[in-house]
Amino acid sequence: MKILDNQQMKLLDKITVNDYKIPGLILMENAGINTTNEVMKALKNDYRKKVIILCGTGNNGGDGFAVSRHLYNRDVQIKVYIIGEENHISGDARVNLEAIKAMKVPIGHMKSEDDMIDFNLDLLKSDIIVDAIFGTGLNSPIRGIANQVINVVNNVKRKVISVDIPSGISGDTGEILGNAIKATITVAYQLPKIGNLTSPAIEYNGKLLIRPIGIPHEAIQSSQYEAKLVTEKTLKDIIPIRSLDSHKGSYGRALLVAGSKGMTGAAILASMAALRSGLGVLHLAIPEELNDILETQLTEVMTVPYLRKEDKNEFLNEITGILNSLKISKVAAMGPGLGRTKETEILVETILKETKAPIILDADALNVLPNKLKLLKKVKNRCILTPHPGEMARLTGLSISEINENRIKVAKDFSRKYGVILILKGASTIITDEEGNVFLNTTGNPGMATAGSGDVLTGIITAFVGQGIELIDAAKAGVYIHGRAGDEAARHTGEYGMIASDMIKELPAIISEIVDKKKEML
Repeated sequence: MKILDNQQMKLLDKITVNDYKIPGLILMENAGINTTNEVMKALKNDYRKKVIILCGTGNNGGDGFAVSRHLYNRDVQIKVYIIGEENHISGDARVNLEAIKAMKVPIGHMKSEDDMIDFNLDLLKSDIIVDAIFGTGLNSPIRGIANQVINVVNNVKRKVISVDIPSGISGDTGEILGNAIKATITVAYQLPKIGNLTSPAIEYNGKLLIRPIGIPHEAIQSSQYEAKLVTEKTLKDIIPIRSLDSHKGSYGRALLVAGSKGMTGAAILASMAALRSGLGVLHLAIPEELNDILETQLTEVMTVPYLRKEDKNEFLNEITGILNSLKISKVAAMGPGLGRTKETEILVETILKETKAPIILDADALNVLPNKLKLLKKVKNRCILTPHPGEMARLTGLSISEINENRIKVAKDFSRKYGVILILKGASTIITDEEGNVFLNTTGNPGMATAGSGDVLTGIITAFVGQGIELIDAAKAGVYIHGRAGDEAARHTGEYGMIASDMIKELPAIISEIVDKKKEML
């Protein structure tokens, strides 16, 4: 599914109206009908309940007027409040306003603080509030009476259904423009906008529903888009069906450089995630002092122990086993639990320069890079980086808040500049590649904010690349399945009690389900 920014959505609307001769009034009508249906579901056909519809002066308000008309025709108790100056309403929105006026729908006005007392009382008597104040076109911080309205709506704690996007959210970035409605349900029209799916705005959507409004399929297919949504359907074209005539070598050989004293768990989690995601053979490079522990814990892994040496030349002699494993591996992954040491720096630099295989960099391997980003341009193959916002801040020199305010642009710019695939973790993880393609993932939940979760993701992606899946596809599949595993784990244990190893247990069933559905389609 395509994900659009504000300009792309406006252009798609314009093409629909001008090229396909579908009037904007019809699109607004369809939007109103779809939102009305969701309001009726929320009401559970209890006509004693009251609905307040908050309408701005633009097309979002016009959608709200259309909702009002349909609810009024169904004998629902409603009242419309216009937020702002009524004489600013024009076009299709004006048509719908005049219609509800002719029908004698109760209309109130919120233009100043003098109107606040009646408004407060009406909200307190309401059961559902429809938010149609601002749409995706909002591009400046909310001030004045609109800001006060949003504060009151959020404070009364009623069920709120937002039209297209919660008012106060930038459709382009997901940034909160000063203040925003906290919706229970958001009914997005035709296609999601970036603001529907990216942090921090994702916290304001409530349940996100995508509903059609009559834009032709051909227009959507030919339209430009900012990003694509990763779904299970995406994975059906990525995860291969296994041949009966296969062996462990058919499913790849990988090198994982992970673990240090006090952080053996990271190496174990990444290793088990890789094996549970279908990798054929895994070589695990670990410090000699941990070898006995990890050989006991990981009976299916081939360990490659090395001694840590402070002298660079002595250390390079110690890692010849790692470099030999590297030569026969289809992918190298580095970082989980490596620790921030001089030896880690030497390992990362050496492998980046030496390997001809694709590379995955996570955790402490990423922490080597801030002053050595030029190394990324010397990599002989392609590279995947998996930073969380804190690591991304160190890589870019930006603050975490600057990154979270414009996650897509930050990730896209970094990918293009350094020629890498970047997975910027967080709510709605973002995946970008060297060509400027952007993908958003929406699986996952807050329970995944637990130690080792990122190590599991590294293991999954390593397994997919090792099995010969193209890097950008491995990144998409890895992020989606990692999130699905988190969702399944949360379903079984709850978000509060979930640990990283719970996700690993879910991986085989999730991957098998995807492959089985693919087989059914053949």
